[in-house]
Amino acid sequence: MRERVISGDGDHQAATRAERASGRLIAGRYLLHDVLGRGGMGTVWRAHDQLLDRPVAAKELHILTHGDEEHRVRMRRAIREARAVARVPHPHVVGVHDLVEYEDRLWIVMELVEGPSLAQRITESGPLTPQHTAALGLQLLDALEAVHAAGTLHRDVKPANVLLRRDGNAVLTDFGIAALDDGEFLTTTGELVGSLEFMAPERVMGSEVGPASDLWSLGATLATVCGGQSPFRRPARPATLHAVAYEQPLLSERLGPLRPIVEALLGKSPEERPPAAVVRSALRHVAAGEVDAGPLPSATMRVGRPSVSFTDADTVTSGRGVIPAGETVPTSRHTTSLKPAHQPSSRPRGPKRLLWTMAGVVVLAAGVGGGLFLTGVLPPKEAPKTTTTSQVIQSTAGWQGITEVSVQRGDRVSVSASGEWTVDHRSKPMTGPAGYGAAIDRSLDFAKNCKVKSTSPFGTLLGRLVGAKDFPVHVVGRGMAFKASGDGTLQLRINDGDGTCLEDNRGTVTVQVSVTPQP
Repeated sequence: MRERVISGDGDHQAATRAERASGRLIAGRYLLHDVLGRGGMGTVWRAHDQLLDRPVAAKELHILTHGDEEHRVRMRRAIREARAVARVPHPHVVGVHDLVEYEDRLWIVMELVEGPSLAQRITESGPLTPQHTAALGLQLLDALEAVHAAGTLHRDVKPANVLLRRDGNAVLTDFGIAALDDGEFLTTTGELVGSLEFMAPERVMGSEVGPASDLWSLGATLATVCGGQSPFRRPARPATLHAVAYEQPLLSERLGPLRPIVEALLGKSPEERPPAAVVRSALRHVAAGEVDAGPLPSATMRVGRPSVSFTDADTVTSGRGVIPAGETVPTSRHTTSLKPAHQPSSRPRGPKRLLWTMAGVVVLAAGVGGGLFLTGVLPPKEAPKTTTTSQVIQSTAGWQGITEVSVQRGDRVSVSASGEWTVDHRSKPMTGPAGYGAAIDRSLDFAKNCKVKSTSPFGTLLGRLVGAKDFPVHVVGRGMAFKASGDGTLQLRINDGDGTCLEDNRGTVTVQVSVTPQP
């Protein structure tokens, strides 16, 4: 589940609703007490099951049980959440007791876990030791294996979704965006659901996801819990998106013996990541206090970065909002000890080092400028500087260029978008950059000739590069990341044709674009 912050009037309204709801009896059985937490999709209450006389947690979903197609899609997602968890009886997976509809809302009744989340724990008390982190990692790994065996993916493993019981054991919770293998893909509206800094690169890039994606998120969670900071969090969403897709993690020295495990789990390609059995063995070594966690695929043997290009075949699906990689990079597994091999220093020591230093000074004084040559050290290259800009995209205009940035071949570009617009302000609701759902889009079939991209819904944010050669039009949706295969200007627009097609449009979308030159 992607969390969102409620502020201002929204915060006041939520508090007012909480006051009114406290003491309310849900479905004639569950008595609400106080609010335990809020997220983007629901509010969790401490409650009491009057029938079985036991404390429970009641999650009130922020969606109505009736409404348009988008509401129905979200309802199906919520029902799948409950079913996914209920079919995984496991000591480290939160138990689901009931699923009820009450006053046009859906409620999921779960076991009450009396304890903080891992996110709260490290905020209040600081990072955990590598040994403690590894012990919790073993419990979460067991939970994920049970989830995967049931044909389910969690898709949002992060510290905020791990609760701690009073005895200190971990419980994996909040399957708000879990997708069953035998169910409908849940992000057909183009929404990029989840917490970006804990989403596996293949999810960000719109590629196929699987159990290895949850293991990547587990690695990011362990790094955050032990290191005290998320390895991919950046000040802005586009930068975070870019970091997950292309950059190596920023890992704290606090990880100690846990570091090689985390590095292996955070491989950019699923094929790079070790299987669960190998991870379990390594975590057991660390949890037992051993310095060497045992063999894992080497974190230094990396495949090429995943990349996408505006010249790739036009295979983007509107549900992803991200352009997939155009080529697959062959991968190979290498096994090595987690203990780094000792590398003898090339620098002379003691008196010899002093003599070499003096020799370097003499050579410099002679004007040769060879000090760097003598030591074999060259000045480090500056890291590529990322340029980020924000721009408003009008719904009443056609293609609009991002004027503050230029894109050159090899540049890595990230885009995120927010806001609302409509292609018919008289009869259609506002929608976000992911465009309309299937029902509303079908109701506009009479105007389908107005679509710029016929395979995508009206209202979708589209993008293209304009340069010396033609580039195809791709879906941007709420976010995308790609590697430019040529020089050009990035242009964006609403999926609604020019001329009279734009006359009844209203609203704007704000985009943030980050461009990092190829090093």
